[in-house]
Amino acid sequence: MTDKIVERKNKLFQIRDYRSGDEVAICALFEKVFGKPMGKTESLRHWQWEFLENPVGGLFVKLAWAEEKLVGQYTASPLRVHAAGKEIVAALSHDTMTDPEYTGMGIFRKTAEALYDELADAGHSFIYGFPNRNSIHGFIKNLKWQQVMPVPVHIRPMGILKNNTDRLLGRIFQEKKELRRKENEMVLYGVGGYQLKRETSFGDWADDLWQACCDQHRLWVVRDKKYLNWRYALKPENEYEIISAWKNGNPVGYVVYLIADMSFGNTIFVMDFMADLRHPGAANMLINRVIKAAQMHDCSFASALLTPGSKYLWLFRRRMFLPLPEKLFPQPLYFGVRCFDFSMKSLVANPRAWSISWGDNDVI
Repeated sequence: MTDKIVERKNKLFQIRDYRSGDEVAICALFEKVFGKPMGKTESLRHWQWEFLENPVGGLFVKLAWAEEKLVGQYTASPLRVHAAGKEIVAALSHDTMTDPEYTGMGIFRKTAEALYDELADAGHSFIYGFPNRNSIHGFIKNLKWQQVMPVPVHIRPMGILKNNTDRLLGRIFQEKKELRRKENEMVLYGVGGYQLKRETSFGDWADDLWQACCDQHRLWVVRDKKYLNWRYALKPENEYEIISAWKNGNPVGYVVYLIADMSFGNTIFVMDFMADLRHPGAANMLINRVIKAAQMHDCSFASALLTPGSKYLWLFRRRMFLPLPEKLFPQPLYFGVRCFDFSMKSLVANPRAWSISWGDNDVI
């Protein structure tokens, strides 16, 4: 795109594409705006992973400069999406930011419009993301987004009730000891012909499982080994646990989870989940593994995102993962989209078509 100069409130800012080396200023602006690094402890390596190592390829970054000072950014990560039986390319909107000294100048809208033109020209069908309460109205009003749904947070409280008996407490203690003993074993346990294994990455088995499960949902990010390894195994500072499920030597499911220290207590987040529903025991074992890991790490809650049309919704509901009312969200998030291919509009606006997980959001 040709550099574009915009004047607002007697101030000039220039919108241009990313150039090699801009990531230093981008990371500095992120830390100024959000008061934290991009990753767990640092920014630059996280930025390189997120933008330069994305397996889909393509840099979609629009930057606003006031002379030599970076004052705003709008960016998106391209992702392959399984949409009604075919594969398309869409984009995840994230890391939108404006220097607090330059708010009210239209930087958010101008950088977004410039990026959307480029995404549409490159053949992306739509852009989606997770705006918070403070930004959702701006996305709808200024950028023509549609709100699909509040992010469908489900939680399972993990605290011990006061009326639990000593016998129950003792049993939980023994379960924790047994899980700790097995913590370094690759094969965790097997029941009814199923076997759980701890993985450090996703092999060819993940492609086989994706082919078996891809039509479970009408809209979800392609979860093949290329994507899964980039998102979880190769992410800097990752602390994800990857557990696979097998039967008769064949992959039948996996779960990825993360234990995070939140202000309200340790919480286990189900980052990604897939199960071949022809083998219902696999899904149950994987959910049980999440619950036991939460117990072992003294978590206050277990959390999963479960859309209204998710094939896994009632599997989790039966294990007491219940919808969290929007008014109780620690930080309300919304799931929204903007279509570039208008033939997709009714599909992407349908909350029952989607399957999303915590891993589809770049925050955790």
